[in-house]
Amino acid sequence: MMDSPLKPAAFTLIEMMLASVAAALILVAIYALFHRAIKMRDSATERIRESRLRARAVNVIGNDLRNAFVSGGILAASLEGGSQGGGANPGSGGYLKLTTTTGKDTPDEVYGDVEQVEYYIEKDGTDAAAPNAGTLVRVVTRDLLDTVPNVTHEERILTGVSSFQVSFYDGANWQDNWVVGGTNSTTTSASTSTSGTTQALPDAIRIDIQQAAPAAKDQPPPPLEILAPWTAIPFLSGTNFTTGASS
Repeated sequence: MMDSPLKPAAFTLIEMMLASVAAALILVAIYALFHRAIKMRDSATERIRESRLRARAVNVIGNDLRNAFVSGGILAASLEGGSQGGGANPGSGGYLKLTTTTGKDTPDEVYGDVEQVEYYIEKDGTDAAAPNAGTLVRVVTRDLLDTVPNVTHEERILTGVSSFQVSFYDGANWQDNWVVGGTNSTTTSASTSTSGTTQALPDAIRIDIQQAAPAAKDQPPPPLEILAPWTAIPFLSGTNFTTGASS
């Protein structure tokens, strides 16, 4: 009688446990690597998004400044701004109000090219990481003939703004406040005087924007600086407006 062939030996319990532990370790490593890759992707996406928002804010403000318009008459004749706040939200940081020819957002809009633009900080205090920061708002009024200003468009330009400083170059020094044809002015002469009266047109406008750090442990992003030479010249003959250099 021939002996039966030997049956193949099965895995022992210890071998099964070791294999299971090894498989679990491999899965944990793969999950950790995948989770880290997802976080890096999300972080890079957020940085790109913030960078694009900052670049767009610089482009929008710079475009308004480059296309600034002063008529020298009754309409489109004002330029107001400073680093202490004003306009619709006084005491909340810098403020700028000007007339510009940046015009229509879409070709189908029934508006002229000339519009009044205001910039100011709107604080809501809902950001726990930066309670003193706010949102930079751009308010557009397009019907300049209205006796009561009618806001046509309001846009949140940039969030987390802790400082919005506006300064004006008079040909020799940078000034923190400037008013041309403001609501309190009674003359259109080119005299340089205190806030609330008419001044000469500045030689340049500079805007400095600082955003708060997104978290307490993070560093704040680098500040944004927008510097635009004043190129708007009143088109009406006989106007008394001059530039700051000649005042």
